[in-house]
Amino acid sequence: MSAQIYPKCENGHKLYIASSSQVRPCCWLNEQQYVCQDKEWNMHNNSLEHILEVELNKFVENIKLDPVKYAPNQCWKKCNKPFANTANPHNQYLKYNEESNDA
Repeated sequence: MSAQIYPKCENGHKLYIASSSQVRPCCWLNEQQYVCQDKEWNMHNNSLEHILEVELNKFVENIKLDPVKYAPNQCWKKCNKPFANTANPHNQYLKYNEESNDA
């Protein structure tokens, strides 16, 4: 099975905007992540509409295309499980029946 990320930021409903006008896909990404330093994600350089329509879409598509290469560590921690409803991915996780290792 290949590594997969299920980006909760895909719908753009939970953006984080820092006091510096730097937009982040979510609040879990810290300032050291490449997207949090990219001038294209800053509202001094681009409109929020551009960031949502272009930069966020590129970010999500790259993560889906090659998560090992593009996904920040926090994406692996927070977005590693599929969700049932993309309209509200933060609350709608699919539940799996995990096999127990009883011997």
